[in-house]
Order: sequence, then structure tokens, then C-alpha cells
Amino acid sequence: MRGGPSQQITLRPGLERIRKAPEGAFFRFALLLFCGFGALPALATECSVLPFRSDAERVQVKKVYDGDTLTLKDGRRIRLLGINTPELTHGGKPAEPLGKQSRQQLKQILGKGPVFLLVGKEAHDHYGRVLGHVFDAAGESVSAQLLRLGAGFAVVIPPNTRLSECYQEAELFARSNGLGVWGNPFFQPVSSASTALKGGYIRVTGVVQRVSLTKKVIWVDLEGDVTLKIDKKYSDYVSGAVLDAVMARSRNAQAKPELMLEARGWMSDRLSWKGSMPKLIKQGKRKRFQLNIQHRLVWSAVAGR
Repeated sequence: MRGGPSQQITLRPGLERIRKAPEGAFFRFALLLFCGFGALPALATECSVLPFRSDAERVQVKKVYDGDTLTLKDGRRIRLLGINTPELTHGGKPAEPLGKQSRQQLKQILGKGPVFLLVGKEAHDHYGRVLGHVFDAAGESVSAQLLRLGAGFAVVIPPNTRLSECYQEAELFARSNGLGVWGNPFFQPVSSASTALKGGYIRVTGVVQRVSLTKKVIWVDLEGDVTLKIDKKYSDYVSGAVLDAVMARSRNAQAKPELMLEARGWMSDRLSWKGSMPKLIKQGKRKRFQLNIQHRLVWSAVAGR
């Protein structure tokens, strides 16, 4: 969709340059009016490139693959930090709801001009993609704008924890207003006791059955077939009320009322693992699915049954 006439906009102090209004500015405004919000209120948390401008580089986008992946004109493939958006069709798997919409929203936010890239402390993922925070030409976080539209879920994986508070606040706006993924039944939490569990990104809920501690790991077994793993090296990132409640269960697993958790992330099907794990699962000694908890943002205590 085309925007209105081109205009010059003075950027925030620290980003002294001029650009044309982004091609998607009017699209986003119309979308928000349709949703009944008129315009998004400003976030209380700083979400701009300004605190990091000495480390950020100006780049040009060549192609947008999906809602969280793009390619630069210099050939680098970028995986946006801070967000996970619905999948498009790939590897014979059907597209998820809102996948095409999230890609279009990303295109609209990026516009046609240069953007800013801040590479994460961990610079690459296991696919070789560059992990980066991307900011639009006005210096505002692209992931935060997507999260506020409900285009995906906030993701924070150490050591790439910059802007985590910004992403959390942006997501809360969409969640509170039932926008995007937060209003679509496809993305509602799945019970840890469900027979429909599978690997991949998921929201899962379940009652804590057992908490066990080893030298390096906190294991949290949920009812059904899900285990949460908290590596103790991430304890500073996970610390908070939820972890306190979980640790209390390690001392009294039968305490009342029940502790029900909601967690989200990439679920691993341990039946596909090599080694002894598949055998232990078949013997009933281990649960089939594992979800790693690395930051307090990705889990919460919810009302029990």
C-alpha cells in the first residue's frame, strides 16, 4: 500500500539526518484506527538506538523473508533479536496464522530507507544468521514496534538481553489489548498434559509436579510430558518471584495451592535425541518434551485449577 506524499522529518537528537516518511506510516496508522486505538502511546522504556549509536551501523535492507528475518544489501542475513513471529510455509510445513501479516508489518515498518543494525553480544545463531537489534530510520526499535502490534512473541536469550524491558513492555500492550497473536486461538497455551504436544515454538501451561536440583541444573517437571530446564548459569536472568515459587516446591513438592506455570519457547522432542534419552522416555523415567527457561520474561505463574 502506498503512503501519502513524501515529506521530510527531523530525526531525534543524535540521529541528525533526514528521510522520507516510511512507506508504511499511513498503513500502520490506519491499522491502529481499525483496531480502535487511534495511535500507540509512547513506551515508558527507552526503545531507541540512541544509547547504542556508537556501536550501531547504518545498513540497507534488500529483502524481508518473514516477520523476523531479513537480508541486507551487503549479503548478511539478519535474525531480529527480541521477537519470534509466526512461521511461513517451509520444509513442507503449512504457514501459521498471521505469518504473512507479520512479514507485511515488518516491510511497512522498515520502509525503503536505511536502517540501523546493532549486532548482539552473541553475534550468530546456529544457522549462521547475524543476530541483531534493528532500528528504523527514525532510530526506533523494529522488534518493539512489531511486538506492540501483536506480530509475535517477545524472546530474550542471554547474552543478548539488551532492550529486554522495552520488549516486555511492548508485548504487554499487545497482550492487554488482544492484538495479533494474543487474540488468535491458534497461539493459545497448550496443556502440558495434552497429547497434541510437539516440537517447535509453543506456549505451554501445566501444574508443577516435581522440582529437582543438580549441581548445574534446576529441573521442573510439569504434569503430563513436559520438563522445564533452568541452567544455573542463567539464574541471574531467571531470578524473580516465579523462580522463588519453583524453588519452594523443591523443598515441599506437595505444598498447596498447586503451582501452575505458563512457559514459552522452543520445545524439544527428546525422543529424537541420540543416546540413552529415548530409551529412558519409553521406560517412563523421563518426560518426552523439554523447554529451556533462560529469562524471566518467558514464564509466569498463572491461576490454578
